Amino acid sequence: MITRSKLLQMVIRSPILWGALATLAFYGSLQSWKPEGAVGRLLEDYFLAHPINYVSTAMFFVGLAVLGLKALLLGWHRQDLAQPALPQTPAPLEALAGSETLLAYIRRQEDRGESWLLQRIQAALEHVHRRASADGLLEHLQYLAEQDASRLESSYALLRVVIWAIPILGFLGTVLGLTVAVAKLEPEALEKSLPDVVAGLSVAFNTTAQALALTMVLMFGQFFVHRAEMRLLAQIDSRVEEELLGRFETLQANPEGHLAAVRRMLETLVHQTEALVRRQAEIWQASLESAATRWTNLAEMTQKQLQSALAGALTETYQVLHRQWMEAQQALVQENHRHWERLQQAIGQQTQALAELQHHIRKQVEVLTGAVEATGQIARLEETLNRNLAALTATGHFEQALASLTAAIQLLQARLGQAAWEPPVVHLEPSQRKGQAA
Repeated sequence: MITRSKLLQMVIRSPILWGALATLAFYGSLQSWKPEGAVGRLLEDYFLAHPINYVSTAMFFVGLAVLGLKALLLGWHRQDLAQPALPQTPAPLEALAGSETLLAYIRRQEDRGESWLLQRIQAALEHVHRRASADGLLEHLQYLAEQDASRLESSYALLRVVIWAIPILGFLGTVLGLTVAVAKLEPEALEKSLPDVVAGLSVAFNTTAQALALTMVLMFGQFFVHRAEMRLLAQIDSRVEEELLGRFETLQANPEGHLAAVRRMLETLVHQTEALVRRQAEIWQASLESAATRWTNLAEMTQKQLQSALAGALTETYQVLHRQWMEAQQALVQENHRHWERLQQAIGQQTQALAELQHHIRKQVEVLTGAVEATGQIARLEETLNRNLAALTATGHFEQALASLTAAIQLLQARLGQAAWEPPVVHLEPSQRKGQAA
């Protein structure tokens, strides 16, 4: 996937873009400058006379942009070549471990960009790391040098096409100019048609001359830039050999060398086995951690489900108990209301009975009061009668007193309201009478 930065680099490094911008700038300067005299006629004849001149000029600037970009990159690579590529080591390194360390060191140098030197060294270190041996490193370095040379030659493909196309365009302009000149040639009026024929021939020869001149500039520029790049590749080859050859341990072509090779192979096998065991242990650890995580998640999920189920059951039980409690409370309230109503009725009846009893008691009290008053009156009457009897006895008018007493008793009986009243017994004490008579 092409990122935004890579796309921006591709656009910036595009020679077609820079060639188009240079063409626009060139023709814009001609339109604004408008030179006069011989220079103006020369520029008009070779760059503005025919559309083929515009196309040839545009292709020339594209080729020039290719050379300019290559020259800029060439200067940057020369500066990069002056910087150290790998750290110095006091003794030869073991091939596998040393290549891993150096590869890590190369990958950390991201600020140096697409350096040819670092790319060559990285490819050689990857070769050593894959084979776990530095044997055949020189042959591989030569192979990498040939690859870089082939890649450098292929980078001139667009420039070669431009160098080939510009003369073709010039010849095409020549053919078109000759065709126009021949078409305007009139043998009957040769003097009149001669200026048109000369104008057509001038266009034909001017396009060819422009194409050849531009092609010569591009070819010389290609020669110098290509030679500089080849020198740079030769310097890179020497620098890579200095950096890598002799840095790693090599095997001797004798029995000791074979034993060292076998020992190295066994050590490599041991290292790979240890790495495999560590990898397997990491996989098991990851599997155990994943299983523990799944069990934890399952336990948490089960706990949440149990909590939700228990909460639901408790909620339902609470709702049922609350409903039953409300029904029982309502029934109790109704029963209490009924008991209260009956109690109120009983209290009302008791109150009414008490009121009636109070009324009867009041009446009895009134009767008793009257009886007490009558008793007092009777007692006073008895005293009066006794006195009267005594007086009557003394005077001898007893019968008249008895009639008066009877009338008084009847009057008292009428006052008390008794239907049958037993007259009190009047005890006449003879002793008293005798005493009074005497």
